[in-house]
Amino acid sequence: MKMNDLLPKPLREAQDKGIEFVMGEEYEWKLKFKASSECIEKIIGSPVCIFANNGFGDYLFLKKKRNEDEFGEDVFEFFHEGPEINPVAESLNSFLGLKERPPSADTYPKAVYDTGELVQLADHVQVKVWAEFWKGWQDGVVDYVPGDSNRKPQHERGGLKWVAIQFRNGQICPLVDPKNGKLRKVKFVRRGSTDDKQKRVEQTRRGEPDEDVPVDN
Repeated sequence: MKMNDLLPKPLREAQDKGIEFVMGEEYEWKLKFKASSECIEKIIGSPVCIFANNGFGDYLFLKKKRNEDEFGEDVFEFFHEGPEINPVAESLNSFLGLKERPPSADTYPKAVYDTGELVQLADHVQVKVWAEFWKGWQDGVVDYVPGDSNRKPQHERGGLKWVAIQFRNGQICPLVDPKNGKLRKVKFVRRGSTDDKQKRVEQTRRGEPDEDVPVDN
């Protein structure tokens, strides 16, 4: 039986879709199969399938099902310093990006503007971009809100969270203050509609002004 036939369906699907990288809680992982590691197998007492690495000598792996040839869907992290092995607390489907993660539900403060309003998806805002400071305040549209949007590890990791805002030349992700939830250098302008969010994002990327946004440099 070929190795590929022993892999769980989500991993085969990721291969078919050409997925090369996945974002974990702390690292970006490159999907790349590696010959079985005697070190890992000796620790856990079971054959393993290493399917990703982070470029720092750490791996993601699957264990074989008990009394079967196939590998299970539970994902484990192997960190060479220690060494240390930890289970990944989400399904293989969602970890590989084949299934949306649900919004996070924890005690982290909700994102708010300096004026006290809650940050919501599709909000029209103005932002200051460090790399383009000479442009002053720029129009933007809120594209990701922790706790409201389906969770993405690139915006929620290491015990911190970031809001994503699309502006003309890209995306800026201000930190949600872990103490009070406030965003820095973001001005709330008005609420938008999630129905026309993509339209507004594309408008902002093209640099077309929002007629309802006052000019403030």
